[in-house]
Amino acid sequence: MGYALGFVFIALLVLSVPVGIAIALSSIVGIQFFSSIPMEIVAQRLVSGISSYSLLAIPLYVFAGSLMNAGGITQRLVGFAKAIVGPVRGGLAQTTIITTAVFGGISGSQVADTTSVGRLMIPQMVQAGYDRRYSASLMATAGGIFLTIPPSINLIVYGVLAQVSISDLFFYGLIIGLATVLLLMVGAYFFAIVEKHPKGERQSVKQIWTSFRRAFFSLMLPVVIIGGIRIGVFTPTEGGAVAVLFAVLIGLVVHREMNVRKFLSAALDSAVLVGVIMLIIAAAQIYSYALVTGGIPQAITALLLGITENPLVILLLINVILLLVGAVMEGNAAMIVFVPIILPVALAVGIDPLHLGLVIVLNLGIGLITPPVGLCLMVATTIARTTVQRVLPAIVPWFIICLVLLAAVTYLPPLFGWFY
Repeated sequence: MGYALGFVFIALLVLSVPVGIAIALSSIVGIQFFSSIPMEIVAQRLVSGISSYSLLAIPLYVFAGSLMNAGGITQRLVGFAKAIVGPVRGGLAQTTIITTAVFGGISGSQVADTTSVGRLMIPQMVQAGYDRRYSASLMATAGGIFLTIPPSINLIVYGVLAQVSISDLFFYGLIIGLATVLLLMVGAYFFAIVEKHPKGERQSVKQIWTSFRRAFFSLMLPVVIIGGIRIGVFTPTEGGAVAVLFAVLIGLVVHREMNVRKFLSAALDSAVLVGVIMLIIAAAQIYSYALVTGGIPQAITALLLGITENPLVILLLINVILLLVGAVMEGNAAMIVFVPIILPVALAVGIDPLHLGLVIVLNLGIGLITPPVGLCLMVATTIARTTVQRVLPAIVPWFIICLVLLAAVTYLPPLFGWFY
């Protein structure tokens, strides 16, 4: 059955069938023709796959992100970031990085972040004299690599799949996110010196204070969510409801930019995105069930352990596999398909599932800037009015920086005993 699941799935992807439908159809073919499992199980797994209480956080955080965008948060975040780092050489690039990181802590969706911030920042960078390809590559990298910053949808999905504390994933994901911000800012400053990117105008203390005051409530939202979850005031799922309420209050009372039309538009955009995500999750539950029933994870575990039982080598193999998978497969689908395969191998050699989740999610973030799928790369190039082929040389240095970050996240925790 394993060969049927793999071949049918790949064939459907080649035929440009949507990922969720491809996963469901390949699962049905495998179960119907290559197993004795009754088809009633398919319907049961389809429903039970999206019945988890923790998954309720996904539509809540996506909706909160759409509401914050409709309520004027993006412009205020950009204004504050520009006031702080604008005078630095390459200040617009630094502004893009900071804004995307903060916005990533609100929307939970990297594609949404790339779209929202990119529409504002890419035209500004091009107008200021930045190369169009560099602007697109920076935006794509910032949009994709901050996948670990909570409330990350991928961290939520992994927590549900691996039965790992989502609160812990959010806490350590935030630490990795902050390190990523610093690493990208250093890279942007180096590129700014080499390419002689312009500096922005230095703003007065009064102007900086005004920008901070305008963005204060927007900046507080990630603090309230992450802080509330970490100290136990509410669960990650309840934090999604808090984010929605906070977003509505900011849009209506503070910024006064929210109206009925914008609210309904945000609800519609969120519904479409959530529908796609939940279809993939539901269909992938059937696929995962078929894999486990067919003994695929057990066979792969035995195969890898026959090669080596060194956890550091196993982590290397996992990274190589996920980098290849992330280049051709959407992140949530890749996670739901491959976590049931990878997790038993990792547990067998003593890899902490919390550490494994952070490695997997960071890999999938890199996949968002890696063609041929590379959703953030496609969004950024579209906004920049260029092509993926032209941007590829410009994204190579950022890709190398991402690999350095991935190596640090992969190997520093075991060496220093973190999580273990």
